[in-house]
Amino acid sequence: MLRATIHPSAQIASDVVLGEYTVVGERVKIGSGTIVGNGCVVHNDTIIGRDARLFDNAVIGRVPQRVASMTRAMTTILPPLRIGDGCVVGACAVLYRGTIVGEACLIGDLATIREEVEIGGDSVIARLVSINYNTQIGRRVKIMDNSHITGNMTIEDGVFVSVLVSTTNDKDMDRRKNSEASYNGPTIRRGASIGAAATLLPGVTVGEYAMVGAGAHVYRDVPPRKIAMGSPARVVRDVPADMISDN
Repeated sequence: MLRATIHPSAQIASDVVLGEYTVVGERVKIGSGTIVGNGCVVHNDTIIGRDARLFDNAVIGRVPQRVASMTRAMTTILPPLRIGDGCVVGACAVLYRGTIVGEACLIGDLATIREEVEIGGDSVIARLVSINYNTQIGRRVKIMDNSHITGNMTIEDGVFVSVLVSTTNDKDMDRRKNSEASYNGPTIRRGASIGAAATLLPGVTVGEYAMVGAGAHVYRDVPPRKIAMGSPARVVRDVPADMISDN
């Protein structure tokens, strides 16, 4: 077996299992019972809780890299990536430094989670989901395959986002260097549901327990407990009482 490369300053519990070709950087902390797959890279200062599972070739705690063509300013000093107890991180997933993942979360294969994201416990971020910078995601949230969650966005507890959902945060669609405040992603309130292949435009709010139909284009706010459908999306009726639950 080819041994892992472990920096001497790393703190790894005695029962942690490290796969072949794994690289563990400076000051990394890995809790008891965690299994790290083959080829994983755990970057400096990353903190991984107990009983977590990282599948093959995951990249954990990567530092974002700016290039000259980018218009958005980037934070230069970021705290360590933190992954909570009992989390599962899929094969080839990439999680950036400065992000917090709560306990018992599932991060699917090939998912990408950028810097300064916070994900509450018991959430599912499915396969090939991308989550951009500075986004807040609550507890018990499910974001399904191939969805794009834009930067500067808020998703509250208990939200369901179906497959292929697209969200945006820039109304101008140009290359001017705008202020960070101008990049304003959607807000999805507690218990709301977003149907497959829906598009949410910058700054819109989907209210508590509202539902957005599959393929809808949401360009203005959806009131709480209403169903919006179509392109452009319009309110068509109330959400049935038996479909509203905090569970």
